Amino acid sequence: MARADLLEVSNVMNLTGMPLVQVSNENVVNNGFYPNLGSAEFITDYAIATEYANNSGQVKRTLVLAMLDVNQALAKYRLCHWQLVEQLQDVNLNEINGVNTLILMYQRAVYCRAKAKLLISRLGETHRDQRAAQQVMASDNQEYWLAESDTALRQMMKTTNSGVELL
Repeated sequence: MARADLLEVSNVMNLTGMPLVQVSNENVVNNGFYPNLGSAEFITDYAIATEYANNSGQVKRTLVLAMLDVNQALAKYRLCHWQLVEQLQDVNLNEINGVNTLILMYQRAVYCRAKAKLLISRLGETHRDQRAAQQVMASDNQEYWLAESDTALRQMMKTTNSGVELL
């Protein structure tokens, strides 16, 4: 990972008036084939709400659950197409900005799914007024992040949205 072990933030408020969080990068260890994932990258790149970012245990559990979902979704494809390689990064040598494209898509699939899992409970816990809840739902909702995760999975497996491929 290109992230520092600790991203330090002073007592500064974010745009919503919530205090920014001090994020420590704890790796979530994967099964050896798929890459390990960092909690700091997830929290910062996917704008995880402070109330969750402050709870590193919950962030790690959510990442593990999302990782299991994505690994399971790719299991059959892996057996058929990637059986002869030891790690995902060995499947495809294409890179963008020095990072393997399959690794980028895998991270996207997991992080989007984890964000969706965190959003399930967020609206009920943190939004007291109906208007604020509607604004958040319009721009940051579970269905959007699940669709983004599914898109990344389809890109990894080179399938189309319709499930039909041209011969």
